[in-house]
Amino acid sequence: MKILVIRTDRIGDLIASTPVFESIKKAYPDSHLAAMVSPYTKELLKNNPFVDEVIVYEGEGLHKEFKGLLKLAKILREKRFDVAITLFSNFRLGLLVYTAGIPERIAPATKIAQIFYNRRVLQKRSQSLKHEADYNLDLLKTLGVERTVRTVGLWTDRESEEAANRYIVAEGLSKASEENKLIGIHPGSGGSAGNWRPERYAELADRLISDYGYTVLLTGSVKEAELLSAVMDTMRDKPSVYLSNNILDFAAILNKLSVFVSSSTGPMHMAAARKVPTVSLFSPVRACTPVRWGPIGNKQRVLLPDVPQCDRCIRERCEYYDCMERITIESVVQAVNEMVDKY
Repeated sequence: MKILVIRTDRIGDLIASTPVFESIKKAYPDSHLAAMVSPYTKELLKNNPFVDEVIVYEGEGLHKEFKGLLKLAKILREKRFDVAITLFSNFRLGLLVYTAGIPERIAPATKIAQIFYNRRVLQKRSQSLKHEADYNLDLLKTLGVERTVRTVGLWTDRESEEAANRYIVAEGLSKASEENKLIGIHPGSGGSAGNWRPERYAELADRLISDYGYTVLLTGSVKEAELLSAVMDTMRDKPSVYLSNNILDFAAILNKLSVFVSSSTGPMHMAAARKVPTVSLFSPVRACTPVRWGPIGNKQRVLLPDVPQCDRCIRERCEYYDCMERITIESVVQAVNEMVDKY
């Protein structure tokens, strides 16, 4: 049996989808399992032992126009997939698998896109009543997979491990890493959820350094260099900085950390998949709730502001507009110390 699993959005979405690959392979060990993902996330599956093939979907590039979509549909048709499972669908993805002539097409019953699927599962994900990983796994019941594995995974390789080792040595971070004193702070969020201001991350870093003797490593993508500079500009002590341009190298760096502090963002899910302890700042917006998007499978602390849950952020019109600032620095420091003691 040839199975195509489609998840074309962001890092956290794909990490939360990795239990699907393992569950399918354990149920159908002789199957050929392909994953269709975005160009940005494809490296996350490079070493995944449960994925036989990775197909890139360029939704904002080559496959954005109808002509490009038809070319991709032709490629999929030639691969003769028996089943397509679209974990999070939209109109174009539905049209793609339908045009590709894949006989069994499974997806959530999502608005108009559901017309392209012959096996639809009513989920109402917008209510955020369970974790994204569980919503994904629920779709496998239609495929006859009843016993699933709820384990997220992210595998590096020797090159990435060696690159991480070189960086740690070059930055003089080896001792801090070995002594469980290296704290990663990731100020960026990609705009997917509420977050602290850079000044708050700066104050946190200063507290961890001056009061507890930790070594702080600020992390971010190369596109977030300006944000990290803004954090450092208001710090008393200057931390080390890791600007990532390679997902697998960053994944290897994560395992050098004692604790990873961030908002709800893709790198948080990467850290969880690498079994790195996390302290995560979450927004009270329903779509961003940790019930649906919390880290899985690692030691963790999730912090929420003490305000009512809301359906969407209305910014300055909300009496709790500064809600993320209500997560105190002291509570994050305490969570970091708890994670270090448990590590």
